[in-house]
Amino acid sequence: MPLFWCDPVYLFVMGVVGVVLFAALRVLLRTMQRRRLSGTQVGRWKLKLGMAVWLSVTTLYAVELSFAAFVEFTDAFSATNVSDRWFARYIEPFRNKDGFRDRREFVKGEHPDSTDVYFFGDSFTIGQGIESMDDLFVVRSEKRINARATSGQKQVRTFNAAEFGWEVSIVQGMLRGFLQKQVRPDIVVYVFMLNDIEGYDPRTEELIQQVQREEPQLWLWSRTYFFNWLYFRWQQSRASRTVDYFPHLADSYRGDAWNGVTGKLTQMKADCEATGVELRIVAFPFLHNLGSDYEFLHAHQQLADFCETSNIRFLDLEPVLTPLADQELTVNRFDNHPNEFCHRVVAEAIADQLLSDLPVSEAAGTAPTDK
Repeated sequence: MPLFWCDPVYLFVMGVVGVVLFAALRVLLRTMQRRRLSGTQVGRWKLKLGMAVWLSVTTLYAVELSFAAFVEFTDAFSATNVSDRWFARYIEPFRNKDGFRDRREFVKGEHPDSTDVYFFGDSFTIGQGIESMDDLFVVRSEKRINARATSGQKQVRTFNAAEFGWEVSIVQGMLRGFLQKQVRPDIVVYVFMLNDIEGYDPRTEELIQQVQREEPQLWLWSRTYFFNWLYFRWQQSRASRTVDYFPHLADSYRGDAWNGVTGKLTQMKADCEATGVELRIVAFPFLHNLGSDYEFLHAHQQLADFCETSNIRFLDLEPVLTPLADQELTVNRFDNHPNEFCHRVVAEAIADQLLSDLPVSEAAGTAPTDK
């Protein structure tokens, strides 16, 4: 039950408020009874006002407590307390010793009996909004690949090396750190999200920074769940009216920011090749506006052209997911991350297209590197 994952201070305060409301009701009822027995009408309006105030406060209290007890979902910016509680319940307890959302520990050194595929990315890869790790495309793709294995072929192991908020420069640095620590994937799959360009165009960070600057100070807004959620919904509505995030982001691919991205991708490929690792890339579209008005087609094409020129095996998920745009692909109306159905579709595309050359025979060293 989500209520059991609430902040202990919050539960204590709500308990005290509940006791105060109960005591106030008893006082009001006793006062009304005494005046009825005495037949006096003096102060009657005060009692009615007091009861109206009590009913209003109790209604808000019930709404808040019900929201805290039963409502559980994430939001796109992960700004609300109800979203933070979701992370505390479904992400943090299931990190491995390296700090990633994976049941396995990352392997250092050689692993001749398996083909290891490491997925790097951000919240789309780590699975924001997905409660069970078994529903993640990282896990599903492994199962799908191994299901077609025959005798004499290596088992494939997939690892989730993703984290919230990672963009291309962070991924490049983390990948280099992994390789320096002797973690030896056979294949690295970079799950590229189109906002990974943000670090090279400060305009596209303005909306997120504006929301983060508006952290509430009053306890009613900062430590509750329903009222905190309302507060951030209002703040995000205000920010979206003043900062046009997506047009700026789409425009980033037409300027110098794109050169920064390709520079980091080139470094990633060089780091992988220097250690005998193959880099592959899969591009995720924004799920909320797929269709004829989708404004990032040029960005997908630029990434595809770069991968072709750089001899990087590439999968674009936009043509995979656009035919499904009329179906529900996101976790909820306030969070545009992929839901379980979308993860299943993506896993099938990754297993059957990007990783179609797996599994390999036990006699082979790694997967083929030709596109």
